[in-house]
Amino acid sequence: MDRRTMLAATGAFLGTPLMAAVPGERPTRIRHYVIATHDMPFVCDQIYEVLGLPPTPRKPGPGVTEAYGFYSTMMRVGTTMLEIVQPIKPDHHLNAWLAERGGDGGYMVVAQTYDDRALIARAGAEWLKPSRDMMFKGQHMIQFDDRHFGAFFELYQYAPEDNWWGDPLNGPYGDARVASDVIGGDVAVADPAAIAAQAARLFLGEQSGNSVRFGDRTINFVPIEGKAHGLVALDLKAREQARVGDWARIGGVQFRFV
Repeated sequence: MDRRTMLAATGAFLGTPLMAAVPGERPTRIRHYVIATHDMPFVCDQIYEVLGLPPTPRKPGPGVTEAYGFYSTMMRVGTTMLEIVQPIKPDHHLNAWLAERGGDGGYMVVAQTYDDRALIARAGAEWLKPSRDMMFKGQHMIQFDDRHFGAFFELYQYAPEDNWWGDPLNGPYGDARVASDVIGGDVAVADPAAIAAQAARLFLGEQSGNSVRFGDRTINFVPIEGKAHGLVALDLKAREQARVGDWARIGGVQFRFV
């Protein structure tokens, strides 16, 4: 057992964090989810149809992300953003991720931290090195690798803090007819119990079994089935009770009405 695994296991056994949250520190807020695919228009059209969501208007000319080698479409469900991405360049890392996973799937969970320095300190206490720690378009981005957390977990200290990627408060988005918000989802990992405990410590969530609650959103860490690691399901709050229990699989992700 390496030092990082030993420390994580010890913290989980004792039931106390390796580094406690600073009193009064606000917990992480999950803001948006990313699905990766080789056919972005097809996946977007399916989501629009299943959720009764008006298509996001597209501005003329190249999109913001094309300079980084991928296409992107943003859409909003309640207060949560969904982003669908498709690689452009053959050597883009999204191609390798899709090949490793065996097809489309949930690629990233994007969240808001209110104290980036404290987050970095907690990561150090867990012997976790962020895969990215950088400024991106004026926002501090801290990313943790999918090989550890199943999906990429990407956190930002947003400025201003009452808005976030995709501009959900002011952007040109319609409302989903059958769902009022995205209230959580499942992330498939190799060791759900250990990762749930570590995610609760690192991101300041409330753990219950293999689930971690971040305010009004819950991430369930579940076992990997085949190659399907990553974000494998999203829970959508149904506007009508009759829709509870319905589901559809889109882009390798199960959309569940709850």
